Amino acid sequence: AIGALAVILLVTIQYEIHEIITGLVGVALIGWSFFSSVRRNRALAAAGGDGDQEKAEVSSGV
Repeated sequence: AIGALAVILLVTIQYEIHEIITGLVGVALIGWSFFSSVRRNRALAAAGGDGDQEKAEVSSGV
C-alpha cells in the first residue's frame, strides 16, 4: 500500500490525480488484504487446523 501511494505521489508531480483515485487505491488494497486473509483462514479451518501451530512457529521464528 505504501509503495502504491508513493507511485501515485510521484505521478502527481507531472499530472493531476484526484484524491478520490488515491482513496480508491487505498480502499482496494485494504479490501484485497482483508479478503485474502478471510480466504486463507477458511482454508486453514477446512484443513482442520486453527492456525495455532503456525502462529507458534511465526512467534518463535521457525
